[in-house]
Formats: sequence, C-alpha cells, structure tokens
Amino acid sequence: MMDISDTKPIKARRTHQKSRLGCANCKKRRIKCDEKRPACSNCSNHLIECGYQITAESPRSQSRESPVFPAERPHPRRYRPYRYATGGLKQTFKLSKSQPSPLTQSTGTQCSLSLGLICTTSLADLQLLHHYTIDTYQSMTTDPNLHDVWQKHLVQWGIESPYILHLVLALSALHLAYEKPDLQDQYIQQADNHFSFGVRSVTSVIAELNADSCQKVYMSAVMICFIYFGRGPRPGEYLIFSDSGPAEWLVLMRVVRLIVTSHHEKVFSGILEPRPNGRSRDLTAEMRIKLHEHTVHTEAVQRLVERDIADDETRGRYLAVIENLFEIMREVYERRSGGSSGVDLMDLLVGWFYRLPEETIGSLERKEPHSLVILAHWVVLLKYMDSAWFMDGWANHMLSGISTYLHEDLHKWIEWPLRQVYRTHTQIE
Repeated sequence: MMDISDTKPIKARRTHQKSRLGCANCKKRRIKCDEKRPACSNCSNHLIECGYQITAESPRSQSRESPVFPAERPHPRRYRPYRYATGGLKQTFKLSKSQPSPLTQSTGTQCSLSLGLICTTSLADLQLLHHYTIDTYQSMTTDPNLHDVWQKHLVQWGIESPYILHLVLALSALHLAYEKPDLQDQYIQQADNHFSFGVRSVTSVIAELNADSCQKVYMSAVMICFIYFGRGPRPGEYLIFSDSGPAEWLVLMRVVRLIVTSHHEKVFSGILEPRPNGRSRDLTAEMRIKLHEHTVHTEAVQRLVERDIADDETRGRYLAVIENLFEIMREVYERRSGGSSGVDLMDLLVGWFYRLPEETIGSLERKEPHSLVILAHWVVLLKYMDSAWFMDGWANHMLSGISTYLHEDLHKWIEWPLRQVYRTHTQIE
C-alpha cells in the first residue's frame, strides 16, 4: 500500500488489451486472461478450476471445445475434476480463506454459483480427513489385512471418485460425534452434508455398474451401511422391519447383494481378496457355557415353530433360518473365546441377514410373531457388538421394536433375550 505522505507524481497506468472472453476467475480478479483452453495459464499456475461462459456474443468460444458449468444447476457438484488437453483428470482443491467456525461451515465445499463451479475444501473437512486416516479407519476393522484398504485405498479412490471421499468424511464426522458428545450436533451436521452428496452420487454410479467400478461401488455400499449404523437408532426403524414400509437399512443390504451377485469374483479379488485368518476354533469354559445357554433357548424356539406352523413350506423355511442361526452362534462364541468382539463380529451377524430368504424378510416386515421371536435370539449376538462405536445401542433398540410388535401371548419367548440384552428382569421402559 502507498504511503499517503509520498509526494512523487503518480505515473500513468499502463493499459493492456482487455480480455472480453476470459475465464470467470480472471474476470473476478480483474486480471488479463490468455484464454487458453481448457484452462488458462493463471488458473493452471494457481491450481484452481478454470471455467468459461458461452454467450451469444462469443462465437470464438463456441468454436472451441471447453467445459461448461451452467449456473442454473440446482446442486453443483463438489470437488469437480476438470480435463486437461491430454484427457486426464485433475482434482482441484482450494482452502477457504475465512469462515466463522471450522465446524459449522464445513459442508464439504463452498461453491460460488455466480462463477460456475469454483469449489473449495474447508479446514474442517481437512480435519475430518486427518482424523479418518489416523483414527477412524482403525475402528472399521481389526484385520491387519484390511487396514490398507480402509486407510489408503479408500482415500486414494476418493481423490479419483469424490463420492467415495464424501462417504469417508461422513464416517469420520460420525466417529468424532461419538467421541466428542459436546460437539455432537455440529459433527452430525457435517456427516449429513457429506452423506447426502455421497449417496446421491453412488446411486447414479450403480446404474452403470461394471467390472471396473464394482469394487469401489461395493465399498461405498459398505460405508453407507456403516454410516447408517453410526447415525444411531432411529425411532420406528429396526434394521429389518419398521413402523411402516420397508426398513431403510434393508434397502442398502439389497444393493450390496446386487453388487456381490453380479460381480462376485471381481469384487473379492486383489486388495479385497479374502485371506486365511488363522483363528482358533476352541471355546473357553465361559463361552462354552454361554453357547450352551443360547442353544437351549433357541432350540425351544425351534420346537415352538414345529408345533405352531402347520404349512410345511413355511415351517421348513423357518427351521432353515434357525439352523443357520445355530451356525452363526457357534462362530460368534468361538471368536469371543479368542478375544474378538465389536467390529470383528460384523461379517457373521450381517451375513445371517444377508442369507435370509426374501420370504423370511417379508414375514419380518409384516411383523409375523414367530419371525420376531427368532430375530430376538439373533439380537442377543448383536449385543456383543456394542463395543463398536457405530453399533452402540442398536441391540436394545431392536428388542424394543420386537417387544412392541410381538403379541403378548408370545412375550414369554423373548424373556431370555431381554435379560441378556438389558441385564434385567423388568420390561422395557
């Protein structure tokens, strides 16, 4: 800035040829634009996104191929990549220079509609990414073979496919909301903002699912399921049934099933290829007692089904589901004998859901009593996942829903699950 005491004559300002067809950034900064396409030199040097507006007065711009960012787009994309002349993609990030609060202003991006898409990443989002790469990823798996997937590959995929990065940031925000209850509302708002964009983009990608994208889409669907859990139990939503209509989480599970069914070999290859875990299948004395108790009460439900269900096909379907539950129970108590809990049990418990026949899912959605009783004995296993931050409270919530919709005549059949989950003989408050 010039000192006001300076008495030197002011030199005439040099003029230059005005740039009437320059990019939006240069016009805003009031500097000369060399109008190079697809990105001018000023924008390239500053690593910011370059956009040109096509108008009726600019036939020159109409004769060249250039990116067009319509101002009327109701939901501008975040982290939008632009193409170089070579056809490659560069992801553009720009820090916000000022914002009242690093938490309340995060939303993932700050986009100016008047300039097309000049997107920024806030410091709050960088905080989320930092927290994810040093902390959150470890809470998603205890399998060292999968740490690189959650810590490195997902973040790298997110740089290439922004919808994945938004889901990563949503997970991180929910984890912070759990760890810092005093800032819970602000972090949940961040999570919701990132999730809204991420899930909207995944939906469009699923429509074009192929062998090249299936791993990314599969992991996106898995993250969406975790985000659903991490958002916490919702009134009237009980994973596999709800107060009205299909449960939201069940819709997500069907998406996962679609991806796995159509591209199973490709999904579980490379970095996602299953590896031997070397777990012991021995039961400790404590776990052997717990498994025996669980088995005895589940066998009682098995006899109930054999007694009450007259239709051979329906009865056979229920009994097959119970047999599968017996297998899951054995594996859960084996893993608990080895010290596993929380997220270590996720594949077993979700796997039971995953293999349920559509007819059984339909009976749960209709709240048929015998289906609810069987589900209650599965929820006992879900309680062992409470140590995972995103599963805390779900077992209690599901049993409250089962108790609400189960006919009073059958309430005695869920007394044992209630005692195991609530550790009390009283009814749910």
